[in-house]
Amino acid sequence: MGKADDPSDKDSVVSGQCLKSCEELASIFRALGHPARLAIIKQLASQDEACCGEIVSHLPLAQSTVSQHLQVLKDADLLICDARGRNCHYLLNWSKLSQAEHCSAQFWDSIKSMRPDERETAGPATQIAGE
Repeated sequence: MGKADDPSDKDSVVSGQCLKSCEELASIFRALGHPARLAIIKQLASQDEACCGEIVSHLPLAQSTVSQHLQVLKDADLLICDARGRNCHYLLNWSKLSQAEHCSAQFWDSIKSMRPDERETAGPATQIAGE
């Protein structure tokens, strides 16, 4: 078993956690990667909950299209569906959204921490070969 396969190796454990975190973050970004889904999130944040018909009334989209967007958000665990008879009332999964916010902040903080100081003060980083 090599060093990278050793579960007692701190670097491999941290890398595994980072990979899992990056996969979760990418999944959330994919779910949020459409303006209609962002509009749905914003609408639900201001209303607490809404049924599909209420959401459709605020968007210039067909009901079937809105339903597809709602399904993407549900699959990413960003929405909770509270079934009431034949209707489903959607509400935000604030716990998952908070987790996404935290994960995103950690990701960008780690990226910033890797930036060499000279890139902040130096000129253009690219140089054409042969110059």
